[in-house]
Amino acid sequence: MRSDLQLYVSHVYHGFFGMAFGTRPHHVRHQRLVAQSFPRRLRAWREGKNLSQSEAALKLQISKRTLQEWEQGRAAPRGFARTAVEKAIRA
Repeated sequence: MRSDLQLYVSHVYHGFFGMAFGTRPHHVRHQRLVAQSFPRRLRAWREGKNLSQSEAALKLQISKRTLQEWEQGRAAPRGFARTAVEKAIRA
């Protein structure tokens, strides 16, 4: 008889490797799309308000370098910072 751990590992293994090549679960695709749209929305907000990167960084209370990284998609805010930035750019 198989243990719960063996059943779980089997389920995860077959669930992951049973997919067609090049496919991903929906939630992973969705996270990537959302992550890719954040830099565009952030830059559009800044340009829509006619703010320089320095001015926008001051308004968001972050460094200019952090804003540059976020706009380029090399980094992204997490947790509370993400919530605060999303709220600020929606307003």
